[in-house]
Amino acid sequence: MSSSAVFILDLKGKTIISRNYRGDVDMGLIDRFLPLLMDREEEGLASPVISNQDVTFVFIKHNNIYLVSTCRSNVNVTLVLSFLFKCVEVFTEYFKDVEEESIRDNFVVIYELLDEMMDFGFPQTTESRILQEFITQEGHKLENAPRPPMAVTNAVSWRSDGIKYRKNEVFLDVIESVNMLANANGTVLQSEIVGCVKMRVYLTGMPELRLGLNDKVLFEGSGRGKSKSVELEDVKFHQCVRLSRFDNDRTISFIPPDGAFELMSYRLTTVVKPLIWIETNIERHSHSRVEFMIKAKSQFKRRSTANNVEIIIPVPSDADSPKFKTSIGSVRYAPEQSAFVWTIKSFPGGKEYLLSAHFSLPSVIGEEAEGRPPIKVKFEIPYFTTSGIQMRHYTAYAEKFFRRHVCSSKPTSSTPLMTISSLIRVKRFATQRSLHLSALAYKEESELGNEYASKDLIPGPHMLRRIVADLNKSGRQFILPTADPDSMEQLAYSLRSLVNIGVKPEFLIDACRKNPDLFRNLTTKGEESYQILKILVNSCGMTYEDSLRMFSSYGDDLLACSSDSVQARVDVLVTCDLESGRACGRVVRKCPAILFARDPLEMRKLVEALGGFFSRREITAIVQTAPEVLLKNIEELEEKYEYIFFHMCIEGDEFKECTNWAVMNLEDIMMRHEFLMKTGRYTTPDPKHPQKKMENPRLHQILDSSDDHFAVQVAGVTSEEWAVYRAFSELMSSRGDKERPYERVKPSMRKAFERRRKEEKVIGDHTFDVAFSHQT
Repeated sequence: MSSSAVFILDLKGKTIISRNYRGDVDMGLIDRFLPLLMDREEEGLASPVISNQDVTFVFIKHNNIYLVSTCRSNVNVTLVLSFLFKCVEVFTEYFKDVEEESIRDNFVVIYELLDEMMDFGFPQTTESRILQEFITQEGHKLENAPRPPMAVTNAVSWRSDGIKYRKNEVFLDVIESVNMLANANGTVLQSEIVGCVKMRVYLTGMPELRLGLNDKVLFEGSGRGKSKSVELEDVKFHQCVRLSRFDNDRTISFIPPDGAFELMSYRLTTVVKPLIWIETNIERHSHSRVEFMIKAKSQFKRRSTANNVEIIIPVPSDADSPKFKTSIGSVRYAPEQSAFVWTIKSFPGGKEYLLSAHFSLPSVIGEEAEGRPPIKVKFEIPYFTTSGIQMRHYTAYAEKFFRRHVCSSKPTSSTPLMTISSLIRVKRFATQRSLHLSALAYKEESELGNEYASKDLIPGPHMLRRIVADLNKSGRQFILPTADPDSMEQLAYSLRSLVNIGVKPEFLIDACRKNPDLFRNLTTKGEESYQILKILVNSCGMTYEDSLRMFSSYGDDLLACSSDSVQARVDVLVTCDLESGRACGRVVRKCPAILFARDPLEMRKLVEALGGFFSRREITAIVQTAPEVLLKNIEELEEKYEYIFFHMCIEGDEFKECTNWAVMNLEDIMMRHEFLMKTGRYTTPDPKHPQKKMENPRLHQILDSSDDHFAVQVAGVTSEEWAVYRAFSELMSSRGDKERPYERVKPSMRKAFERRRKEEKVIGDHTFDVAFSHQT
């Protein structure tokens, strides 16, 4: 990284605190920073990195100060910015508000922190809880010289050794806030959920914790895609989390810091119904007074209740003489916010309340156009989550010689079911869930003997005989093809290769005991099996443990097509711009049949054919969303694409959001489209009358929905009506004698489409025009 110096400046660019780490940059160069920043802002080129001659300024702004790092060499800018943000976080832990006055008042502590957090331009200790052990804000004298805690140089730098508690407790809070933009008619234009998981850990020793959430990726990978799950986005973890373990099996495994910390943060871009809907009616009278009529309506179930509700309604900045009348709660005027606050202590579900407010305004001739700030709503709902995130399991592993304890929480349709000594408390600033796992008593035990003898853990004849003996004990008859020691050494080739690259022999033995077919493949076709496992690891971003799990389920199919053929199929995924191992791994986990179910040459031809309909970016998104498309017949896909594009007038961008268009048969697609046309929920755009165009449901809403959800939410009818229509349509279809289920596109339209596509191939990506496709 090599950061030469760190400065803290005020808004005028004057230095408050500076620390020179390397001595290779003139400290007076900081005077150039603010003029350069102002020039960049005037030109509209503001960025957190400014290069000038032989020095680079990397900075962040926090409140009324600038934190600036000067660098001489080509540095990792992201790492420098992360260090500056970490400085703000540590300063906040020490003196709460980080601004110019607090920096001047605590300059001694800040110099000590800067000395410990960075050494010769390289970050050292940035964990605030470790720093607080030897940099304190209270003066005291010790007989012995203070010594930094051992955790500073440990692999686990965020937790000290020797921590002891009489009562072991873990508190977990999920805090979510909803950002929503809605129009005056109540239609949600944009919504997202921003959440974080905070923990308070009071455990003895150096425990390892594992959490499992109802993550969509995990549930689809384990065959439980229909279970209630959420798809987390933009996940950011604390440094204690093992990221490789999360990428592999979506388990959050970590050794926690002591005390309170933020474990993770996430974001969900999903359609959210407003839990408390606010309707506002504003009337102005003779430019001298304004009246507000506010209606608040709760749109959640009656069994839930929102507590501590605060509704903040903005008013003109020059309003005065407030008068309020409400049916519930209390109202106060907050002139410093130019708003009034309606507070309701308890707001049950399915209720609505009214508030009227009257303000006087200075008498003016013309009414100035002023902005309308949004209405803000704050509340807490116990035992309720907006995103639906749930904790599926919690596991605590103590140090050596300690017993493993497991506490689990399995939700039911009504209320969560918890074990004894578990308490879930849910709060939110829109929603907050808290899990209190108390009294995890760690009891010492004598050291347990290993299940296997040391010679059984060495890949060779002893390991093979031990696995065969265990298989025979479990009632599965298995006989090795040879008893010769040299031949058995050859049979153990794949086992030996896996152990040599780091796979634990205990895991390997246990996997072979549970799956005799895996053991048979690894011994009889050891070299070929090992090559396939290497492909899954090197090209698909899996661990060897994960690749063994997949090989256990699909080993015969993979061996039937050889390792070279498997590699050829992976290369086809690379042609779809899935170059990273993780991207290929996600596709393979969704559809393992891609590795063996179709000839790689046919797959490559299919990808080339898809290039006639979609751009490379769209093909990549479609394969990531619905990898089954690579196993389909090109003629079948062409028919479905033609119908969706020309008859439903849906463009290429919507294909990458939909997972079922490649899987669902054409008749079902047509049936859903025609039903929406008959119910008036879908209209075909007419280029001659663009003013009549209405907003149709998106393709994923039409095809990815279950029958019940499609009928009620998309078509606006009952499930029985949709079932009757399906039965009638299937009956009529069976009586029909048409060779094709729909009329083909006119040759003139197809030629125009082909001509348009050739022109856009010269330019670059395809951007199909629906209106153009309907012109004759």
